[in-house]
Amino acid sequence: MKDIEILAPVGKMSMLYAGLSAGASSFYLALDDFGARAYAKNFSLENIEEVIDYIHLFDKKVFITINTLVKDEEIDKAIFYIEKLFEYGADAILIQDIGLYSLVKNINKNANYKLEFHASTQMAIKDYEGALTAKKLGFDRVVVARETEIDEIEKICKLDIDTEVFVHGSLCVSFSGECLMSSYIGKRSANRGRCAGICRKKYQLINDGKVLGEDYYLSMKDLSTIDFTDDLIKAGVDSLKIEGRMKTDEYVYNTVKNYRQKLEKNSYNKEQLRDISNRSYTKGFIFGQKSSYIALENENKHRQIGEVYEKRGKRFFKSNSNLKKESILQVTTEKNRKLPLTLTEDLKKNQELELKDFPDAKVGSKIYILSSKILKDNLDQGLASYKNLPLDIKFEGKIGQKPKISLKYKDTKISYEGENLVEEGKNISLNEKDIEENLTKLGNTIYEANKVEIDIDSNIFLRKKDINSMRRRASEILNEKRLAFYKNNPVKIEKRKLKERKIFKREKNIELLSNDIDTSLLKDFDNIYLRKYDKKFDGLNIFYVMDADQKYDLDLISFLKEKNFKGVIFNNYKDFVLKDKLIKNGFEIRIGRYLNVFNSYAFDFYSDFSSMISSSVENSFENINKNSKRYPTEILAYGPIELMNMRHCPFSAIKKCGLLGCESCKFSDSKIKDEEGNVFDIKRHDGLSRIYSNESTNIDLKKIEKSVSLLYLVRDNEDIKNIRKNKINNLGYDRGVI
Repeated sequence: MKDIEILAPVGKMSMLYAGLSAGASSFYLALDDFGARAYAKNFSLENIEEVIDYIHLFDKKVFITINTLVKDEEIDKAIFYIEKLFEYGADAILIQDIGLYSLVKNINKNANYKLEFHASTQMAIKDYEGALTAKKLGFDRVVVARETEIDEIEKICKLDIDTEVFVHGSLCVSFSGECLMSSYIGKRSANRGRCAGICRKKYQLINDGKVLGEDYYLSMKDLSTIDFTDDLIKAGVDSLKIEGRMKTDEYVYNTVKNYRQKLEKNSYNKEQLRDISNRSYTKGFIFGQKSSYIALENENKHRQIGEVYEKRGKRFFKSNSNLKKESILQVTTEKNRKLPLTLTEDLKKNQELELKDFPDAKVGSKIYILSSKILKDNLDQGLASYKNLPLDIKFEGKIGQKPKISLKYKDTKISYEGENLVEEGKNISLNEKDIEENLTKLGNTIYEANKVEIDIDSNIFLRKKDINSMRRRASEILNEKRLAFYKNNPVKIEKRKLKERKIFKREKNIELLSNDIDTSLLKDFDNIYLRKYDKKFDGLNIFYVMDADQKYDLDLISFLKEKNFKGVIFNNYKDFVLKDKLIKNGFEIRIGRYLNVFNSYAFDFYSDFSSMISSSVENSFENINKNSKRYPTEILAYGPIELMNMRHCPFSAIKKCGLLGCESCKFSDSKIKDEEGNVFDIKRHDGLSRIYSNESTNIDLKKIEKSVSLLYLVRDNEDIKNIRKNKINNLGYDRGVI
């Protein structure tokens, strides 16, 4: 059986120590910029080499996340970061932005130590075809979307590309890379690492004008697949990824430790794994959970450890677990107040505790554990013992010669001679025990003495401080030799030249969310983008919108020919597998909004095979105008914004339908309303729910160049009739996102 990687999150240095002590194989972390968790503490370019070195000394790997969309003015900085990380010996870069990737992918041309590139989950790779595209683009690993089911993962694992799967931690309700809610509401882009956590708020469900409920309908429970590790191994997964760069040291230690024990001993502590999370768990869409995966308000967020009962007029509970002093419990009073109780003594399983400070504890109410001291104790024990790499030590001391120390760790050996000659002892001499005592003082290193060999003349004299100095310097030389394996010579990446400036004629294009449209209203549009074919559109310039979540094969080519489509709109990397066949058969390829084209080098990349490139809706007027001088550029000028794309249906939380019967469900066209009063349309079809802005975007055409083509996204005839009547709001184009 192959060695399965446990990949741990690091948001600060203490989390790294926790992961090392728990037995993580590899670590992922970010610098101050370009990481998808911008609010973690993260690291700087000034200290990252030290961090990389420390991880490598433990024979572990380190992956740096540069997985945000990158603005044109940030490209040079992002490239510089990657150049330095290559030089420092980082093992991999997680990347989302295709423009940036296209510039740096060939950095290993003269490498001593290869820098891998991993396709971030922000690239929304959900299936075999998407992973195949990543492989052909040169990626070494794909981080599979959290919604991908195990059968599809098994297919991906058959490709010659590493497969990394999220197995534990917080879940986004939307496909990563396809969520604009934070950007739209909070002006903070998830694609820029600044998600505002909009899905963790309360929402009302509305149908036919009636409020059907108010709860946390978009807030997912935490993922836990520890009971399914055998299935992941059988599928061929290379890396088990634990989410949590903004969580605690205790979380990292106890989660990694339990997954390590599950892999090695097929056992784990279920109670401890439950206590480390503030939400209950789901096995996720990956293992087919279709209900009870949302963290609703009345869900038990913590583990129950007892129930209040009355005895002789007093209130008690009996613990169902061993609990440590200083653990914090939650007690509910008769007035339904939730109050904390800090234990002042250890509790044994089945031990009774009188609730002396809570005479009004509600009889029959549950006692929950909010914070377990055991988790902190586990971490402390691990931190006290992880610096124990076995080191073989040999010392030679011959009178009249310089003393010599040799160190060996695994296959790496070094020798170091002291500066002062060994003298014959006159009044004081050293024996083997004295020397061994000094040689094995490795407390400030990551090593622990394993085999110690001492070869000395009798009656020698050597200052103990000289022995200590030799030991310290030899340890440094050993580390330097070990780390040299990872280092690369400095490299300078030259950006390719962008395409020459060119004049483009503006197109006026329309994308139909429904085919229930009067074709007479389409006469002023150059091209019609259809999600489904209808013969009433025959004779028009029609393009087929490839759904970001639907698979296509060569039958699509026949369909396009038969229905006289002019071309297709790509919206996901899986679509690329048909690129050459489409071009060979004379079809145009256009790039859709879901591919997040954000900078000049992304435009440049796609311009090699596409006839139109739709800019990210998170872009700025300035950048869109600039790129329209070189590339066929399209802007969403009017219409609702697709804010979320998800497998989950919020209405399933009240229907308890298990995501079945969607085709005939009366809630498939409804609304949701947030705590601030914002209303959104929510539509479900083909097993997916999409949330749209209720208000249509309508841009000021005076803000854009004549070279920018316009795209109108419409739901019905009224949307077309209201073009230019709606008030101008410019979305975020005036400044772009943060």
